[in-house]
Formats: sequence, structure tokens, C-alpha cells
Amino acid sequence: MTVRVVRAPWVLTGRAPSPALPRCAGEGEGAAAHLSGGRLAEPPPRSGGEGGGGAATTPALIADGAVALDGDLLLAVGPAAEVEARFGPGERLDAVLLPALVNAHTHLELSHLHGRVPGGDGLPSWIQLLVAARAAEPESDIAVEDGVAALTRFGVAAVGDVSNGLGSIPWLSRAGVAGTVYQEVFGFTGPRIERALAQARLLAERAPPLGPGLRRVLTPHAVYSTHLPRLVELLAAGPASLHLAEDPAERRFCSEATGPFAGLHRSLGVTDLPRLGRSPVEVVARHLRPGTLVVHVVDLDDEDRALLARSGATAVLCPRSNLHIGGRLADLPKLLEAGVPLAVGTDSLASAPSLSPLAELATLSRAWPEVSPLALLQLAWNGAAVGAPAVGRLEPGRAPGVLAAPIEREELGDAPFDPCRWLLDVFGREELPFTWLARHRPEPSA
Repeated sequence: MTVRVVRAPWVLTGRAPSPALPRCAGEGEGAAAHLSGGRLAEPPPRSGGEGGGGAATTPALIADGAVALDGDLLLAVGPAAEVEARFGPGERLDAVLLPALVNAHTHLELSHLHGRVPGGDGLPSWIQLLVAARAAEPESDIAVEDGVAALTRFGVAAVGDVSNGLGSIPWLSRAGVAGTVYQEVFGFTGPRIERALAQARLLAERAPPLGPGLRRVLTPHAVYSTHLPRLVELLAAGPASLHLAEDPAERRFCSEATGPFAGLHRSLGVTDLPRLGRSPVEVVARHLRPGTLVVHVVDLDDEDRALLARSGATAVLCPRSNLHIGGRLADLPKLLEAGVPLAVGTDSLASAPSLSPLAELATLSRAWPEVSPLALLQLAWNGAAVGAPAVGRLEPGRAPGVLAAPIEREELGDAPFDPCRWLLDVFGREELPFTWLARHRPEPSA
């Protein structure tokens, strides 16, 4: 065994702050006393306990911390003095160490449309522009490969990639990215969805092998685009990802069978449009469960949020895409208050400027400064949401992926330094590249 010890001024373990909302950079009693105007008044105390960093003793943030690695396997995380006492002196990095990140919603196959689909007029108009752009310009393997390389640069070890053609599988597998490829099907009428499902199964049979830790599942697109009985069956079949409540036009379509989405269907020859329910969330709520991703959730009321919380589904926020398409954000504080499980995604490069989850969190931080930066970071550490449970937590005995976010020495200085806020306000906003200390290695299936 060859052990590498890395010591840094700050180590984030991926553990949630307690309680989640008001505390920004510590865990346990007294942590809030270290906050002053959103900045640390002094570093939080080091944890006690063993250098192995057991679940009961390892805090969310460790000042003067260290990790011990055997290749990609994490042996220990904890205060530097304790880790070095067990494994020997470590190399010193001026950096924040943290777990690898998760991009829980993207469309890599749309990477060739980067910056080519204007927004601002709402989802129905944007969809029409997207369809036209896809018809005019074929997909590009090079763009997908570049997108996967960007994910790695931005510290992503696991994804929820939504795909129609499964072209991202070889690139994700080659890069060692884990998670789920959601093979999406459309078709609002019975005949159309049956054709779509037959084509999807044929594509799946011809798809390249999946890399370790990567899975493929069939999934519906949205309430306004997927035949409802088949949508329900796909949700019941296992993990799924559903675009939900992305635009007020969805609510109008469900409750009144009118509006832009109804117009789109009528232009395709669908004349018998039923009223589905009060809201898109109400239509599907009883079919949602843990393992289901509901993506965007911009247009919610209190009843919708309560339904989502009871379902156990994870809401994936894509703030920069939502701003580009419709100029609105999901109400993060109300989702947190309701207890809805959360993750973060970028959506595709057709609607987002990059594939950086940290840049998405920086946008949320600017919109909702009252939300703790450490609570925000949890959204990018939800590996379980995409079927990669080890990603997002520095737990000894696993290989979650370990990142270093380099800090310029002058940034440390003598002034109080909040690593969580720095990761969002500086490192994430500027989309700086991470250094990988260890890669995620999925554990063998039982």
C-alpha cells in the first residue's frame, strides 16, 4: 500500500450542516457564532475523534485538515495532526479539498448547439427554436467529447444525462463518469409513444457497453409531451427523470388544455386534449418516489411543494437555463422549507453557458444570499440522486473522487476566510478548473 497524505487549510467532507439552513461553515453547537455578515469571524474549531473520520465525529468542514489516499481509495479524512500521526507527514496544498461533484441534469447530445438557441420568450417558444436548430445542424461527437471533458474540468464525477440517441455513452464510459443516462421518449398520443418506445428499445440494443458505475434507463420527457399512461408506467418501472413545472404554460395545459402547448399539439393533428389536473405536479405526484428526478420545478405553489416533499422525489434545479429560457428561478428557500430533496444540474449547452454545477450554485447564491453556502453545496454532492451513492461524501473505505480548489496565497492572508462562500463567489463564478487528487471508482455490484 502506497499512502499519499495531502494537507490543506480547509477540507469539506460533503456532510450536511446541522441544521441545514442558517449555518454556513461549520457543524455542531456554536457553529453559528462563527458567522458575521456571511463571513467567518474566525475558523471553526477542529473536530475531535479519530483521524479515520467516522460518521459520528467528522464535521462538515475541517480547518487545517488532511486526507490520506491509497490510489483513489480514501483511507482517512480529519484534522491534519491526526491523519499525519497515523500515516506520516503530508504534502501541503494551498487549496480547499472537497468531494467530487454531481451534474444531475444535462443533455450532452445538444452540446453542438452551444449559444445557438436564443431564449427569453418562455419554454414553448424555446422548444420550437431548439427543434429547428437540431434539424438544421446534426449532432457532433466532437462536441459531446468536449462536453465530457468540460465536466471533468469542473470536478464532475457523476451525471444525470438525458439522451435521445445514446451517443454520450462511449464518451462518459471512457472518461470514467458514473451516474445515469436517461433515455428519453416523447409521444403524447398512444400510437406516437408506441413508435417512440420501439425505436428507443432498438437503440438500446445497439448501444455501446456502459462503463463501471453508469446505467441506462428509459424515461418520459414531460407531462405535456409523453402519453400519460406510458409516463406512469415508466415512472413505476424504476429510476426516471421528468421535466416538470418548468413554465407556467405547463400549468395552463394541464388545467385548461389551452395555451402554447395545446397549440403545439393541435399543429401536429391532436385535437382531443383532456384536462389532466390542477397542475403538472398534481398530475404525477402519486407516481413519484425516491429515485425519481423532477427537473426545473420553477412554477410551483405551496400545494405542489407539499406534494413533492411527500413523494420523496429529488428536485433538480437548473438556474442558469431557467433564466435564459424564461427569466425565472425556482424558489429555493421555499423548497428547502418544504423539505424537498434537492440536486443541481446545468441543463444543456443549448440553454446554459457551461456544464459547471458550481457556477449554477453561484447563481443561486446571488439570488438567495440568505441560504447557507454549505447548504447550497449539498446540491452538488447528491450522488445518490443519479445512482452514484459514493459521490459527494469523503467517507473512508470508498473512492468518491477528491478535488482540490487551489487558493492563491494572497487570498488566505490574515483576514477571515470562508471557504464555502469562496467556492461559490470566486471559484464557481469564475469557473476555475479543479485539480483531481483522486478519481471516483464505483464499487462492484453485489
